[in-house]
Amino acid sequence: MHPHPGLKMLKRTESDHIYQHAYVPEHLIEYVTAVSGGTPYYLRDYLCYLHRNHLIIIGYPLTDTPEKLPQVYAAACKQFNPNAITAVADDLSGLPEGAETQPADRYYRLDLPLKSLNPDVAYMVRRAQRELKIEVGRFGREHKKIIKDFVERQNLSAAQIHIFKNVSTYIKRSTSAYLLEARKSARLVAFSIVDLGSAHYAFYQFNFRSAKISVPGASDFLFDEMVRLAQSKGKRAINLGLGVHPGIRRFKEKWGGKAFLEHRSVLIQREPALDISKLSKKL
Repeated sequence: MHPHPGLKMLKRTESDHIYQHAYVPEHLIEYVTAVSGGTPYYLRDYLCYLHRNHLIIIGYPLTDTPEKLPQVYAAACKQFNPNAITAVADDLSGLPEGAETQPADRYYRLDLPLKSLNPDVAYMVRRAQRELKIEVGRFGREHKKIIKDFVERQNLSAAQIHIFKNVSTYIKRSTSAYLLEARKSARLVAFSIVDLGSAHYAFYQFNFRSAKISVPGASDFLFDEMVRLAQSKGKRAINLGLGVHPGIRRFKEKWGGKAFLEHRSVLIQREPALDISKLSKKL
């Protein structure tokens, strides 16, 4: 049974269109459905996810549509009639007031092919290469334990914890995500998840390091392998994700990553419109 009777799920042509034009992680359907439990819908060149009565509007249009976010918001209210809407976009102007769900940030992008490498970064890659071997792996108990330890060490929001707890669901379901793991002998030192679910972009989704065994340059070595993988698949750029905090920004910038897109989010609570047809049936 369709989870939302009367609403149309994605058509094959819509899925293909999304793949051709995806440029932010929220355009990765297998990722968002795994971490949110939502059902994807295509609305006026925007992607939405509906979970129960909560709608997430990804306010980054897939092409240069004349439709603006406030118009899409109004159309979404009419079509889905949700109790709450989370909007994620570079510009939230024109929307009703709501609660900010996370601080404003920016996406970082690395254009490909990578033309030059910072000498210090190149040294760290070579250093890690002497001790580590990188392979495409399969998610298992070792990876889950490293994520669990990471979550316990960090001061994270409930939403962030929810995402990290669902990484295993995402990587196991995804047909486009690669798990790159760095091992010293048989021991897992660090791993990254890169998603190739777009025609022109790769996505640097996650990077985790073991708290028990450390090898300098492990994350740089994994990053270098990700760049090589993305280039071999003909990608034009890698979306490196959000800046998050100064340490992560410095890591992305030393590889040549540049901020290219604002990221803001808001939660809007609303009173759903009364469904006259349902009311008349009850009467």
